[in-house]
Amino acid sequence: MLILFCVYTFLVAMVDFKPIGPGGSEVGFATVNRFFQQHLAYNDLFYVLSKILGYVCFIIPGINVAVAIRDIIRKKNILKIGPDVLGSFVIYVLLGLAYILFEVVVLNYRPMLMDGELEASYPSSHSMLGMTVYLTAALQLNFRDRNRERRVRNQRILLALGILTVLTRFLSGVHWFTDILGGVLLGLTLVALYVPLVRAIGKLFYHDKKKKPVRRPQNGAGKGQGHGQGHARKPRPDRVEAEKANAATAANAANAASPAPVQKEEEALKAASPAKEKGKEAARAEEEKLAAAPEEKAKGAGPVPAGKEPAAADPAQEVKAEVQKTEAEITEPEAAKAE
Repeated sequence: MLILFCVYTFLVAMVDFKPIGPGGSEVGFATVNRFFQQHLAYNDLFYVLSKILGYVCFIIPGINVAVAIRDIIRKKNILKIGPDVLGSFVIYVLLGLAYILFEVVVLNYRPMLMDGELEASYPSSHSMLGMTVYLTAALQLNFRDRNRERRVRNQRILLALGILTVLTRFLSGVHWFTDILGGVLLGLTLVALYVPLVRAIGKLFYHDKKKKPVRRPQNGAGKGQGHGQGHARKPRPDRVEAEKANAATAANAANAASPAPVQKEEEALKAASPAKEKGKEAARAEEEKLAAAPEEKAKGAGPVPAGKEPAAADPAQEVKAEVQKTEAEITEPEAAKAE
């Protein structure tokens, strides 16, 4: 854009340079400018609108100044101002320098006298101001506003204001056509510098100066290998010990949180197993003893008188009752221990 503006400015100063202005003032691209001037006369309404839009432009630099003052007060460091704000200040300074330069080096005069005097006309200051300030503010919203819907809406408004400033200035008839086009090209040149300038300021003043830790190569890795080849980070001994301690603590906590009644029940069952076996052996011995008892009684007893024979007891039922009694005596202590 800068090269394009420089080439265009050179052509304005050299091509078709004729005295078609008031008082015989010479103008570049005389044929083109004369054509537009014949069809566009001075219009007071568009002139006033263009001046109002030019004054509105100064609100945006005022907002940036307020933001900068707020950042300085909060962070107490002038270098802590946002890079987008510093970048806009640089653009404003370049805009002011360009204005002063073309006030000194006059290429074209206006197509009409202003207050009875000739005034410099190239490039159009209002066109240059509107394009630079409004479009720079639209780009600055990309760094400031995270709400996409609101940001896009405001960017469209700023773009419309910039275009409207150029159109009203052109329709007012106070500049040659080439002057309006030159102001647009210079404004777009400054706008194109804004984003790279903000990034450069961010890297220069806001980058992290801390160096990244260098990874040491593993045992056996050859020297001279590239970054990331043969390099593996070894676990630190203190971290390993800390991880082991954490694992042990977690295991103890899990054991403490496990249900105790299940362990007690298992221990009670293990303790009751020997007693149960002993009880079964005693029950068998008792059964054998009771089975042999009727035979011994039959041998030792005399003849039974006729008609008085006692009712014979069923040995099997007696043995069964004794076994049930013994098992009940064993089972009750086991249940009590389990509880």
